[in-house]
Amino acid sequence: MTNEETVVRRVLEQWALKDPQALVQFFADDGIYDNVPDEKPMAGHDAIRQWLSAVFKICRVEAEVLNIAANGEWVLSERLDTHIFSSGQWTLPVMNASRIVDGKVQIWRDYYCRKTVEQLGIPE
Repeated sequence: MTNEETVVRRVLEQWALKDPQALVQFFADDGIYDNVPDEKPMAGHDAIRQWLSAVFKICRVEAEVLNIAANGEWVLSERLDTHIFSSGQWTLPVMNASRIVDGKVQIWRDYYCRKTVEQLGIPE
Protein backbone atom coordinates (compact mmCIF):
# COMPACT_ATOMS: atom_id res chain seq x y z
CA MET A 1 0.00 0.00 0.00
CA THR A 2 1.40 3.41 -0.95
CA ASN A 3 1.53 6.37 1.44
CA GLU A 4 -0.98 8.15 -0.80
CA GLU A 5 -3.42 5.25 -0.58
CA THR A 6 -3.01 5.21 3.20
CA VAL A 7 -3.97 8.90 3.39
CA VAL A 8 -7.13 8.28 1.33
CA ARG A 9 -8.13 5.34 3.53
CA ARG A 10 -7.56 7.39 6.70
CA VAL A 11 -9.71 10.24 5.38
CA LEU A 12 -12.50 7.77 4.64
CA GLU A 13 -12.24 6.28 8.14
CA GLN A 14 -12.61 9.76 9.66
CA TRP A 15 -16.04 10.25 8.10
CA ALA A 16 -17.64 7.85 10.57
CA LEU A 17 -16.18 9.80 13.52
CA LYS A 18 -18.00 13.06 12.67
CA ASP A 19 -15.06 15.30 13.66
CA PRO A 20 -14.66 18.06 11.06
CA GLN A 21 -11.56 19.50 12.74
CA ALA A 22 -9.73 16.15 12.68
CA LEU A 23 -10.81 15.46 9.10
CA VAL A 24 -9.75 18.84 7.73
CA GLN A 25 -6.23 18.27 9.09
CA PHE A 26 -5.70 15.68 6.34
CA PHE A 27 -6.01 18.48 3.76
CA ALA A 28 -3.30 20.88 2.62
CA ASP A 29 -3.97 24.47 3.71
CA ASP A 30 -5.11 25.28 0.18
CA GLY A 31 -6.65 21.84 -0.40
CA ILE A 32 -9.80 21.44 -2.47
CA TYR A 33 -12.83 19.27 -1.71
CA ASP A 34 -14.94 18.90 -4.83
CA ASN A 35 -18.30 17.14 -4.88
CA VAL A 36 -18.34 17.12 -8.66
CA PRO A 37 -22.14 17.24 -9.11
CA ASP A 38 -22.16 20.48 -7.07
CA GLU A 39 -21.38 23.77 -8.74
CA LYS A 40 -18.52 25.05 -6.61
CA PRO A 41 -15.67 23.15 -4.92
CA MET A 42 -14.68 24.04 -1.37
CA ALA A 43 -11.16 25.48 -1.10
CA GLY A 44 -9.13 25.79 2.09
CA HIS A 45 -9.58 24.54 5.63
CA ASP A 46 -12.31 27.01 6.64
CA ALA A 47 -14.62 26.21 3.71
CA ILE A 48 -14.08 22.46 4.04
CA ARG A 49 -14.59 22.52 7.83
CA GLN A 50 -17.79 24.58 7.48
CA TRP A 51 -19.24 22.13 4.95
CA LEU A 52 -18.23 19.07 6.99
CA SER A 53 -19.78 20.58 10.12
CA ALA A 54 -23.10 21.03 8.31
CA VAL A 55 -23.02 17.44 7.01
CA PHE A 56 -22.10 15.97 10.40
CA LYS A 57 -25.04 17.75 12.07
CA ILE A 58 -27.43 15.61 10.03
CA CYS A 59 -25.58 12.34 9.42
CA ARG A 60 -22.44 10.29 9.61
CA VAL A 61 -20.94 8.37 6.73
CA GLU A 62 -19.45 4.89 6.66
CA ALA A 63 -17.36 4.36 3.53
CA GLU A 64 -16.73 0.88 2.15
CA VAL A 65 -13.84 0.78 -0.32
CA LEU A 66 -14.60 -1.61 -3.17
CA ASN A 67 -11.53 -0.91 -5.31
CA ILE A 68 -8.52 1.37 -4.93
CA ALA A 69 -5.51 2.12 -7.13
CA ALA A 70 -2.60 4.52 -6.78
CA ASN A 71 -0.38 6.05 -9.44
CA GLY A 72 2.14 8.46 -7.96
CA GLU A 73 0.31 11.35 -6.30
CA TRP A 74 -3.09 10.17 -7.58
CA VAL A 75 -5.40 7.66 -5.91
CA LEU A 76 -8.64 6.38 -7.44
CA SER A 77 -11.18 4.70 -5.21
CA GLU A 78 -14.56 3.15 -5.86
CA ARG A 79 -16.72 2.94 -2.77
CA LEU A 80 -20.15 2.67 -1.23
CA ASP A 81 -20.93 5.50 1.18
CA THR A 82 -23.64 4.68 3.70
CA HIS A 83 -25.18 7.89 5.02
CA ILE A 84 -26.71 7.27 8.43
CA PHE A 85 -29.47 9.67 9.51
CA SER A 86 -31.82 9.50 12.48
CA SER A 87 -34.59 8.56 10.02
CA GLY A 88 -32.70 5.79 8.25
CA GLN A 89 -29.71 5.08 6.08
CA TRP A 90 -28.94 5.27 2.37
CA THR A 91 -26.02 3.82 0.43
CA LEU A 92 -24.60 5.84 -2.44
CA PRO A 93 -22.04 4.57 -5.00
CA VAL A 94 -19.12 7.01 -5.27
CA MET A 95 -15.99 7.23 -7.40
CA ASN A 96 -13.14 9.38 -6.11
CA ALA A 97 -9.98 10.84 -7.57
CA SER A 98 -7.58 12.34 -5.03
CA ARG A 99 -4.19 14.00 -5.36
CA ILE A 100 -1.99 13.56 -2.30
CA VAL A 101 1.08 15.80 -2.02
CA ASP A 102 3.55 15.47 0.87
CA GLY A 103 1.07 13.40 2.84
CA LYS A 104 -1.80 15.90 2.54
CA VAL A 105 -4.90 15.98 0.34
CA GLN A 106 -4.43 18.62 -2.33
CA ILE A 107 -7.53 17.63 -4.32
CA TRP A 108 -10.42 15.38 -3.27
CA ARG A 109 -13.00 14.82 -6.01
CA ASP A 110 -16.10 12.73 -5.35
CA TYR A 111 -18.14 11.70 -8.39
CA TYR A 112 -21.67 10.44 -7.85
CA CYS A 113 -25.01 10.63 -9.58
CA ARG A 114 -27.30 13.43 -8.41
CA LYS A 115 -30.29 11.47 -9.77
CA THR A 116 -29.37 8.51 -7.52
CA VAL A 117 -29.25 10.87 -4.52
CA GLU A 118 -32.76 12.06 -5.38
CA GLN A 119 -34.07 8.51 -5.97
CA LEU A 120 -32.68 7.34 -2.63
CA GLY A 121 -34.29 10.31 -0.89
CA ILE A 122 -31.05 11.44 0.73
CA PRO A 123 -31.64 14.84 2.40
CA GLU A 124 -29.40 17.60 1.08
